[in-house]
Amino acid sequence: MIKKRQLILSVDYEIFGNGSGDVRRHVTGPTERMARICERFGMTLTVFFEVEEYLAFERERDKLMDAWGYDPAAEIRAQAIDLIRRGHDLQLHIHPEWMGTVFENGQWLLKQHKQTVDSLFETTPEVSKFIGERKAVIDEFYETAGSLKRVQANRCGAFCAQPGGKLLRALAENGIVIDSSLVKGLVRRNENGPLDFTGAPDGRRHWRVLTDIAREDEDGLVTEIPIYSQMGRRIQQLTPRRLLAKFSKSVPSRTRHDMLNQLSIGRTPASVLRFLVQRFPIKLDFHNMSSRQMLRWIRNVPPMPEGDLDLIVLIGHSKEHRNDADFERFLAGVAADPGLVVVSMTDVAEMLRKCEMSHPI
Repeated sequence: MIKKRQLILSVDYEIFGNGSGDVRRHVTGPTERMARICERFGMTLTVFFEVEEYLAFERERDKLMDAWGYDPAAEIRAQAIDLIRRGHDLQLHIHPEWMGTVFENGQWLLKQHKQTVDSLFETTPEVSKFIGERKAVIDEFYETAGSLKRVQANRCGAFCAQPGGKLLRALAENGIVIDSSLVKGLVRRNENGPLDFTGAPDGRRHWRVLTDIAREDEDGLVTEIPIYSQMGRRIQQLTPRRLLAKFSKSVPSRTRHDMLNQLSIGRTPASVLRFLVQRFPIKLDFHNMSSRQMLRWIRNVPPMPEGDLDLIVLIGHSKEHRNDADFERFLAGVAADPGLVVVSMTDVAEMLRKCEMSHPI
């Protein structure tokens, strides 16, 4: 019997990081198209549902009705419940800068100095209460849909999971057994959300964590399952597909401007060249890579040792989904390969439990 490599098709369900974007155009519409394509192949989409953003839409419902002409929170809730009924997987995703934000003069006033969950509160009990309340939002969707499933996994907004001592303990206390926020080799010096994942275990697809997702700790009650990446150079990201995803007309102009500023490329030829040759992790992103390239990467990933779970987490973003045809070609390639299978984060959580039962520490 062929040992199957297990793929998790994870998509971050959200508008843009600066608060721009439209829910129908950048969240519910693209997600519905992705889900339908997955269903044609009997595959599950794992949706990392941005709860803090959703709660802001609920809180500012009247203002958004005036500005957008519809109730985004109601449409998101309806889609979430429908996706669950159709067999898809919803997991926890939080951008802390949305906490308590308001909608004024047509834009969101985000708290950009609060980009990590640990930065929101002084104590672990406060963080645990916060995580529990956000988890309960999605768990209620499951319950309303008639499902016995509950949230099993977390992804931090913009991968901001460091420091993570309070967060990881809070996840464990709320029965969340998986985190998937790490991209191996990623380093960011942003003063509001710095991170350094260069110390992550080599050659591993998952490991237990206790205080830092980049450091293995067998005493940890949460398992880190990183988003798959390979180290390359930034110039390799200058593909037509990625440029379209980041800078097409469907991306709000304010977002395009903000992204260019955040890159800090510089204006001289020398500074541009230095930027392009920087070492950088390239994620297995099904909105920034072609179907052919993704399948080649997946098939060339070294096998795991016998008895270890052969997991590969792919990532996408609802706001970047445009090419239905290529996404369908990719899933057709996966379906045709007897060595590949798509699983959900809920499936993986159950696999991890079985592994722990058969190999107790």
